[in-house]
This record gives sequence, C-alpha cells and structure tokens, in this order.
Amino acid sequence: MGHTRKRNYDRYTLAYKLQAVKLANHPDVRSKDVAESLGIHPVMLYRWQMEHRRGELRENKHMKSSSSSPSPKRRASRADPAKEAEEKLAAAEKRIKKLERELENRNDEIDLLKKAERFFQRKK
Repeated sequence: MGHTRKRNYDRYTLAYKLQAVKLANHPDVRSKDVAESLGIHPVMLYRWQMEHRRGELRENKHMKSSSSSPSPKRRASRADPAKEAEEKLAAAEKRIKKLERELENRNDEIDLLKKAERFFQRKK
C-alpha cells in the first residue's frame, strides 16, 4: 500500500510568520491558542518560534511573490474563542428562557385539567 502525501502545501510570507511569532510570544497567550486561531498546526508555530530565536526564520524560497493571499484550501481563520463562548452562552440562556416559558405553560395546563377533573367529579 502506498502512502498518500499532500501535494500542495500552504506557504506563508515572512511577515505572516513574524506576526504569528509575535502573537505567540505574548506572555498572557498560549501558543496553541494562537495556532488554532490562525488555522495552523501548533508544531509549525513552535518551529517558527524556534527559528526566530535562532535568527533562521525566513520566507519560503518557493513562495510566489505575486500571491499575497493564502491558499484557498486553507481553513478560514476561526473566530475569537471568547466571543464564540459568549455567543454560545447567550444562545443557551435564550433556550433556557424558552424552555422555562414552555414549562410554565404546561404547568398551567395541568392545573387547569386538575380543576376541571375536580369540577366534573362533583357533578356526579
């Protein structure tokens, strides 16, 4: 059986790499989170950080200078995790309110049915 290989690799400009390393070197930010938000593998970011420390970080020699945008196959960068969490929380709170209203309506219906049952039992 043959191994499958990725034929087209994403290529990044030196400016992009430097910006990623700068973000990852911020003391309050984890490199893994930066890599995830940029849509790159954490190991690639760690390698860029190591090359930057050694002074070896440079642009890929096969990089096409005319194309400044990343490959179209590359994942779109993800939203801010904090904003994403806030949106999930807001959606959950909205759902909880809806379910509480439904529960209150069901309880009202049950109370009404109990009263009707008592009413009709007295008539017998």
